[in-house]
Amino acid sequence: MLFTLLWSLGMSAQQYQDLWIAGTAVPGGVQKLTGVGEGDFKYAGTLREGELRVMTTKKVGKTTRFLAPTVPDANIANHGISYQETTDAQSAAWQVVVSEDRYKLVINTMQMKLHGEIFQPWGELFIAGGATEVGWQEGKMLLMRQDPDNPCVWTWEGELRKRPANEEPTNFKFQGQDRWYPKNIHPYTAGADILTDHRLRTGGADTKWSVSRDGTYRITVDLFKEYVKAEIINN
Repeated sequence: MLFTLLWSLGMSAQQYQDLWIAGTAVPGGVQKLTGVGEGDFKYAGTLREGELRVMTTKKVGKTTRFLAPTVPDANIANHGISYQETTDAQSAAWQVVVSEDRYKLVINTMQMKLHGEIFQPWGELFIAGGATEVGWQEGKMLLMRQDPDNPCVWTWEGELRKRPANEEPTNFKFQGQDRWYPKNIHPYTAGADILTDHRLRTGGADTKWSVSRDGTYRITVDLFKEYVKAEIINN
């Protein structure tokens, strides 16, 4: 019985090809969420005071299902509220009580939860790891540069290469402070190639990025849109 339940939950997590948010709180009335794999769908942008519904179709129709909160009057800004599937639009509303331009929503279909927040830019961002010149040392991490026009965007240029003398010689990660806790970001999969995998998540399992080529890198991290881009600028 337990196996059947877990299997069905796993199947449920894979059934959504796309998800949308719609309602009076949503700019333009409807916005498509970004699917990033591992059962996650995300939105980063403006929400206005009002209501929104999470839907499996762009327009409401006979096949539309809604991801409804399991608690009444659920605030979209929360630490993770469970949802259930329904065809009843009236019971599926999430409340947006404050208008802001930096809302981040993450729908985790594996856990069947929605997490929302008004994102506050971080004050620092560092890079460290076996592929860097500083290794895994707290207090010596490499500071990234904050974009003066967008406090959510950080850049760094420097050498990344396999360093056999270090633990995990091709791996590295980003930290919100010059130590390992509390703020950190990770790739969705362990050993993700920084040149090809642009996805990132805040917190979670201690997965790390890797370098497949030695060189001087330029890396840009957007913490609000949860996106990382890397390029080699000099081999």
